[in-house]
Amino acid sequence: MIRKLLLVCFGAISIAATAQTDINKEKLYAKQPLWIDMMEDEKSNFFEVEKAYKIYWEHHEEPEGEHDVIGEYREREKIPSRRKQRKIEAESKMRMAIRKYNWWHEQTLPYVQGDGRILTTEERLKIWEANKKQNKQ
Repeated sequence: MIRKLLLVCFGAISIAATAQTDINKEKLYAKQPLWIDMMEDEKSNFFEVEKAYKIYWEHHEEPEGEHDVIGEYREREKIPSRRKQRKIEAESKMRMAIRKYNWWHEQTLPYVQGDGRILTTEERLKIWEANKKQNKQ
């Protein structure tokens, strides 16, 4: 009887700890653009990267439309404030990160497994070689 009670207590504590971890992750996703680094990691879960991206943009305003590089440089020359220049540069980097995410998302989507795992380069190569052999026959 005591064992069952202890098991129930430990089960409840572990569920609460897991829920707490998810809440902490979401707070972190909302504050920082972690999705940028997550894209670089081959071991990242695709669905977790998507979640981090969506949560981040729910709490931040996306940078306005793209400026061409020349126009942005001219705009930077007219602005005397360094703070404004840093803001423009940060927005430019974020626009580039958004473009990179969209490209990554589209290129990675065919290789996502049901659990969110992304096939490794070796696994992708094996699939490509198998398809190449089938097409030759």
